[in-house]
Amino acid sequence: MSKQSFQVVIPDYKYWKQNIKCQTGCPVDTDSRGYVRAIADGDYEKAYWIARTPNPLASICGRICAAPCELACRRASIDSAVSIRALKRFVTEKYGVEVYGDKTRFAENFKEKFKAAGSGIMGIAAETDKPVSIIGAGPAGLTCAHELALMGYKPVIYELEKVAGGMTAVGIPPYRLPRELIEAEVEAIKALGVEIKLGITVGKDVQIKDLYDKSAAVLIAVGAKKSKMIPMEGAENQGVYGGVDFLRDVFVGNEVKIGKKVVVIGGGNVAYDVARTAARQKGVESVSLACIEKYEQMLADHIEIEEGEEEGVDRINSYGPKVIAADKNGKVKSITFRRCISVFDGEERFNPRYDESDVITLDADTIYFAIGQSTDISFLKDSGLEVEMNEWGHVKTGQDQMTSSLSGLYVAGDMAYGPRLVIDAVAHGKKAALAIHAHISGKAVSESINESHAISYEKEVACNSVDHMPDFEKICRKPVPAEPLAQRMKSVSAPVEAGFKKEDAEEQGGRCLNCAVNTIFNGDRCILCGGCADVCPEFCLRLVSLENIKTSESLTELYRNRYGEVPQGWGSAIIKDEDRCIRCGLCAEKCPVDAISMERFICKEVVSK
Repeated sequence: MSKQSFQVVIPDYKYWKQNIKCQTGCPVDTDSRGYVRAIADGDYEKAYWIARTPNPLASICGRICAAPCELACRRASIDSAVSIRALKRFVTEKYGVEVYGDKTRFAENFKEKFKAAGSGIMGIAAETDKPVSIIGAGPAGLTCAHELALMGYKPVIYELEKVAGGMTAVGIPPYRLPRELIEAEVEAIKALGVEIKLGITVGKDVQIKDLYDKSAAVLIAVGAKKSKMIPMEGAENQGVYGGVDFLRDVFVGNEVKIGKKVVVIGGGNVAYDVARTAARQKGVESVSLACIEKYEQMLADHIEIEEGEEEGVDRINSYGPKVIAADKNGKVKSITFRRCISVFDGEERFNPRYDESDVITLDADTIYFAIGQSTDISFLKDSGLEVEMNEWGHVKTGQDQMTSSLSGLYVAGDMAYGPRLVIDAVAHGKKAALAIHAHISGKAVSESINESHAISYEKEVACNSVDHMPDFEKICRKPVPAEPLAQRMKSVSAPVEAGFKKEDAEEQGGRCLNCAVNTIFNGDRCILCGGCADVCPEFCLRLVSLENIKTSESLTELYRNRYGEVPQGWGSAIIKDEDRCIRCGLCAEKCPVDAISMERFICKEVVSK
């Protein structure tokens, strides 16, 4: 019978940091654990500033973020992830930009909080009076401008639309993201000293070369606002449109021509935005959504799919468009789909295969493609700027995905890597701001980690010795309340999500495992009695022989430092499975020699000149 062996690692700051999976999963390194725990303790203002300090669009993200923090949440491996995104919305509605009538007062308050948080950005002084020109007032452009303004620069944003916000304003339905909330976020950023010029078409109203010549740096942060279409038979007929174009027309108030029977092609969140927005238009009788993916392969969030079905969106999985039929006047009358038997090939490359004998035909007078988006950078053509482009016709960048071949010209957001999450654009805008400062000042800017362990720390939820509510491990995730169906279908602006009330927010915050608190073992005190393993409710501790532990170079060095040689056939150790640990602290309470302590790890990324 073979011996069971265990692969172990020796903890360092990277290990402790990785334990806080929600924070490492967030592109802007938000201490999600921190604000969730503060909500559970009823300290809403503290929670808000923890969420807002690294993210200038916290209120927006509290409504529509795809929440990579929740995908990373360790609680999900036990039952369900903590409702991090909904909890962020809960605190932004109490202390966010949307509750400040005077956005200048908010901006000043934020500066004080930001400085108190120890941000190195507040210590950076602008080294030019020239403006920094930013093309695009979407999340990446707004964030870059926000960070540059905090450093003392004069960012000027040039925006094509008559409203700022990019795709959040012209691509995300107001039933998910109220327009007054976007306006509040933008006004707070303007209050920091950011100038935004709306309704400006670069290449027509202003030339990018002129901006480049008069500016200290230029950032191109235009969003992916062009719909991708499938070149197929019948796609040229009247009644076939791009889904993103439809959303923009609806949200900027343009006239929208839409028929009674709508078919949307695509399986992502944008496709559902199109379908659910179409369902709210007058005269629409039916909306069908068809995609080549199986249900479990769909990219759309499950809540989008569920709410879409509640609102009458008929979902058709595993079928791809084959031909669009039209009447003699060229007006769409139907679309035929063929069954998709596989989306990816054996090497996991996108390569759909179809069963041509299995087809369905849907009556339709309006068809929207929502299969992807692209950017429009036609203003670079014949601009006089010699910018190197890649094989896909995009600006070629270095490894940082920001720096172009032209000194002082940068790209960010969708422009750099294609359509991603809003929070990804925020993260990229922050990095672009640091790169621009380094270019202007000629001084390298570094990002580093400040980290420490604290044995005695402020109790965030003073229920017992390890900061947990009673029976916290038994609390189930509650769905975020939604408005009644009839109420939310009244208009495209009628909200769908209602949000948590105080009691539910605190309870849901209490589900957090507090992954920043770690079980620290003192080997000099431990008598290897195994009491900690006996009392552990999750069986995450184990007393094992050293010969059952797979040796690594670092572990061998540890053995030598402690014993003078590598132990052979003797010795024992306590090992821990971090994924199972719920930070209950029973092991520390049980230990008869105080060899175990529950210590909170604090890590913060700081910027220094």
